[in-house]
Amino acid sequence: MSRIPMQPPLAITIALLVLGGSLWVIDPSDGLFSLFPGASAKENYQYASKPMGWNGPAGQCVVCHNLEKGDAYRIGPNLWNIVGAPKANARGFGYSHALATAGGAWTEQDLDRYLANPNQFLPGTSKTISGLEPQERTKIIAFLATLKD
Repeated sequence: MSRIPMQPPLAITIALLVLGGSLWVIDPSDGLFSLFPGASAKENYQYASKPMGWNGPAGQCVVCHNLEKGDAYRIGPNLWNIVGAPKANARGFGYSHALATAGGAWTEQDLDRYLANPNQFLPGTSKTISGLEPQERTKIIAFLATLKD
């Protein structure tokens, strides 16, 4: 019996196994194996790991700010120890002229007004956040107040 007729079916079978096997990967968020992990993942992560505060009241802050002591700046300065700190005090960060010349400390009342409407509180600021609801601001500020030594 000739081996030539067996080679095409064997080659097709191997090709299908390789192609099918490349579609299955280990995905810890969906179980041991899942098909197309990008389409089946429960969450779409922008970071290698979730930043501190991601699941808390300041979850939307971590897109632009770090919340852990000593971490580098993102788009905005680190918010560790922000409540009670002088405005525009992060060394090496490029603050807007409005914020750099504002003076004073970040009180809970100032943070509330700033988060409600940054341009009304400090005209000319570069902060782009839209106004947050009062309950949301209260939770964020209370959380930020815990970030201290």
